[in-house]
Amino acid sequence: MEDQKVPGIAIEHVRLLNAHIEMVNSTVEGKPSYNVRLIGMQRVESHDGMVLDLLAQFDVMHGVEKPLFKFTCDFVARYRRRAADSMTWEEFSSGMALAHIIPYLREFVSNMTNRLPAPVLMLDPINAHAMIDDYKKRKVAVESRPADKG
Repeated sequence: MEDQKVPGIAIEHVRLLNAHIEMVNSTVEGKPSYNVRLIGMQRVESHDGMVLDLLAQFDVMHGVEKPLFKFTCDFVARYRRRAADSMTWEEFSSGMALAHIIPYLREFVSNMTNRLPAPVLMLDPINAHAMIDDYKKRKVAVESRPADKG
């Protein structure tokens, strides 16, 4: 069995940076539908290479026809390498970082929707790696579209 390298990376915090929540359709009946999508992601390393911030932007109602509300939010997870011989940032996957953010997203969505005149929204389990793959596919599709000449 291979020796596993000790990552030597610590999570410092996960923080909400921005949110927009707005009731837009109070006439929808039944259980509200949602479609959580990662709509933006950025990795930012410090100059000394010891700190990594992963910024993740979410749209809870992405592509939902007649959503009850608009709900977008941005989180950041900050990581610190404990030593220069710790795992490199290239080895530390965005999926792992996103998996740390998702519980904060889940709590924020249920807490905020509990305050709206709408049913509380409880997010199903989310596969962070699949979410990133979907984001990358959508990003490539958008970038490969021919530019409008209008």
